[in-house]
Amino acid sequence: MMSEGSRSRLLHHLLRGLLLAGFAMLILHLVRSGDLGLYIAPRMAGYVKLSALGLYAAAVYQLYAALQLWLGRRGAGSAYDCGCGHDHAPSASLWKNALLYGLFVFPLALGFLLPDTIMGSTLAAKKGVSFAGAHNVERAAQPAATPQPTAAPEVPEQDIAAPQDPLDAKFPADVYTETYAAHAKKLYLQEQAIAVPEQQFIETLTTLDLYRQHFVGKTVVVSGFVYREPAMPKDWLAVSRFAMNCCSADSLPYGIMLRADEAGSYDADSWIEVSGRLGLDEYGGNEIMILEATRIAPIAAPESPYVYPDYEFGFEP
Repeated sequence: MMSEGSRSRLLHHLLRGLLLAGFAMLILHLVRSGDLGLYIAPRMAGYVKLSALGLYAAAVYQLYAALQLWLGRRGAGSAYDCGCGHDHAPSASLWKNALLYGLFVFPLALGFLLPDTIMGSTLAAKKGVSFAGAHNVERAAQPAATPQPTAAPEVPEQDIAAPQDPLDAKFPADVYTETYAAHAKKLYLQEQAIAVPEQQFIETLTTLDLYRQHFVGKTVVVSGFVYREPAMPKDWLAVSRFAMNCCSADSLPYGIMLRADEAGSYDADSWIEVSGRLGLDEYGGNEIMILEATRIAPIAAPESPYVYPDYEFGFEP
């Protein structure tokens, strides 16, 4: 007959096996439904899928250990006795066990019960939308205690050779901004409207912001979800996208301001494509870019609503 201790260990093995299998099934569910991309960047998806295999293997081991105990096999559960003189068996306290397993059951239940939704205005309001991507580049180029400039970076004369091309003087660069300067030259020379693509959404907005004075009057086309803050004028809204590096936890909202008479007619979190002339204005005590809209078109949310850093940026042939 199975002892009380053996029954307790069997129950723990079963619970652990079910929890591990549950997390593996949650990953499988997200993969099959196509919603894994709402939580994980594409470059991390392969690792997450492999982790599901590891979870399944660990679950099988726990269930095998439970089966061994149930059959009363000799040595089953002996892992709790390593000969060190201490008891490594699970706690017999009901409350401790309920609290411990609840830490795993709760997020697992949320994963299955709550609908998979796109991050939008509510989360953007909590994280704060960045309207000046260039500040991130300038911050990396300076010590943390140094105040951050809002204008295009000034390059010391001794750090660069005298420019041979007029564009080199228009778009100065240092080691931190040379890739953005090269991109700025391409955008400046193209005759058609400047499209902010999904693949280089962050990099293109950062480039435009870094050299914003030279792009004033240029036509820019961008798409995203509608975001508003209480301090915005009635004819303003922000066209925003969440940028994800690894997962939804590290996502940050980026956007560009839009000014249009009909701005108030668009609901928060609705998706729009905007074409407008780039200008400058002040918001929150900072100079920011703003689009004077010439065309606004409602669109459906894209299959992949988030944007990601382009790790090939600056290495194009």
